[in-house]
Amino acid sequence: MAVSEKSTGRGLLSTNIWAVGVRQIVYMALGAALYGGLSWATNALQLPSAGNVSLRPAIVIPLFFGTVFGPWVGLFTGGIGNLLGDYVSGYGVFWNWDVGNALLGFIAGLTLLRTGGRYTSTRNIIIAEVFSAVAIIIGIGFASYTEIWLSKLSFISATVGYFVPAALSDLINGLILLPILLIAYNAARARSGRG
Repeated sequence: MAVSEKSTGRGLLSTNIWAVGVRQIVYMALGAALYGGLSWATNALQLPSAGNVSLRPAIVIPLFFGTVFGPWVGLFTGGIGNLLGDYVSGYGVFWNWDVGNALLGFIAGLTLLRTGGRYTSTRNIIIAEVFSAVAIIIGIGFASYTEIWLSKLSFISATVGYFVPAALSDLINGLILLPILLIAYNAARARSGRG
């Protein structure tokens, strides 16, 4: 299991989503490397008329890692993965976007509070989608609207130039790709006998 579990008196499993052990640290490193690498590969796909915003199918990585392995894994995957992707793409470091992506992964990881890490039902996949949509809006909102202070933009410029294109692209990519990854993950777990 991706998160710590213990048996309760009624035979149900209680999931400790706040646990960080060797397994979570491995997932953090793997998630950050995947997100950074896939971001680097697609950062050249810039959206027209948007302030340095690219089409990001890789956004599904922090959503998936958070949803499956917990909020701390999602936080690390989103924040460090974005930092790596931007750095190797030659953009430099934009702390507000790194924090926004970390928030995105963390909030997606809170899905475990409702699902216990099981995505074998349509209901739980929908819950993951809802948490991920909220995560994208909050994370990208943080990153976009801190540009008002950092880049001296107006609210309208931050909204039109950053928030709308980035959030819309991430919502489309993330919410289409996340169920595909969750279904594939469930199939792999079932084949390995962990389902």
